[in-house]
Amino acid sequence: GIILSDDDLVDHVPVQIGGDGILMSQFAKNQVEEVGLLKMDFLGLRNLSILENTITLIKKGYHIDFDIRKINLDDPETLKIYQNAETSGIFQFESAGIRGVLTKLKPTSFEDVAAVNALYRPGPIQNIDEFIARKHGERPITYPSKELEGILKQTYGIMVYQEQVMQVASTMGGFTLGQADSLRRAMSKKKHDIISQMEVMFINGAMKKGYTHEVAKKVYAYIMEFGDYGFNRSHAVAYSKMSFELAYIKAHYPAAFFAALLNSVIGNPRKTKDYVLEAKNKGVKVHHPDINISQSLYILRNGEIYFGLSCIKSLRKNFLQDILQERKRSGIFKNMEDFLQRINKRYLKRELI
Repeated sequence: GIILSDDDLVDHVPVQIGGDGILMSQFAKNQVEEVGLLKMDFLGLRNLSILENTITLIKKGYHIDFDIRKINLDDPETLKIYQNAETSGIFQFESAGIRGVLTKLKPTSFEDVAAVNALYRPGPIQNIDEFIARKHGERPITYPSKELEGILKQTYGIMVYQEQVMQVASTMGGFTLGQADSLRRAMSKKKHDIISQMEVMFINGAMKKGYTHEVAKKVYAYIMEFGDYGFNRSHAVAYSKMSFELAYIKAHYPAAFFAALLNSVIGNPRKTKDYVLEAKNKGVKVHHPDINISQSLYILRNGEIYFGLSCIKSLRKNFLQDILQERKRSGIFKNMEDFLQRINKRYLKRELI
């Protein structure tokens, strides 16, 4: 959590020395915001590293100039990954629960993928069955007022996102965007006193725009029903886009995908086994470690995966580095005798060999 200010922090908040000598606020997060400072959270994500490694492997292993930013977000092969719930290794879509939702929903667009990401959370999860039924035409898609169709159409009439709450408040209730954001915040933090106060404001604003009291009350009740569990669309879309990028690579460049994925789980035998089996089922050839081809990590060569030498249990790091350096310096090892003669004498131990 980082606190940002355009002048000295000590003019606004008491500080103390925290871990590693970094200044730390003595105020809690809500107090920090109350004195007018901006708090931002920065999260690390190992999936970003997996994505970066995958792209590097595609460029090296397939010898193409691949730009992940230009992929088609309606790609049918990628959508099949979600429809069949083949989402192991796919960010945010690996759990058994969300795979069950994908199997029932059968996403046909990127918007569906983002909606699942937003709905599969405590609270909004109660709307999933209704969302699926409406998508498949098993229940009618209804809107509390026809003017809201443009805002709610892509989510089948269900308020999935906090931004939709803001749009309805602005479009129908005449709220400024600042007021709409206050409503969003009140709902996300379950501040029912503020939500009740804003109902009067919404109804008055809607009536000024020509809506009846009955329609305005009905729409606000709709906001209360669904908006209370609304998720942040910008968050859902950003996470889903990254997920979709990984799924696209899994669909079109499976060898690169699984090589990068395996590199992320070295030392985890169960996950390694699962990913190797899935890679083989996808038609990817996976080779055991090869003294003359393998590097430290998994690599891609001619569209095939080679285990890394670091995957071999109890192989010391300095021994591994010596093998790779000797091979680079003097070429491949011709046979076992050649290998034994060329490696450093301190490694001539039975258990290491």
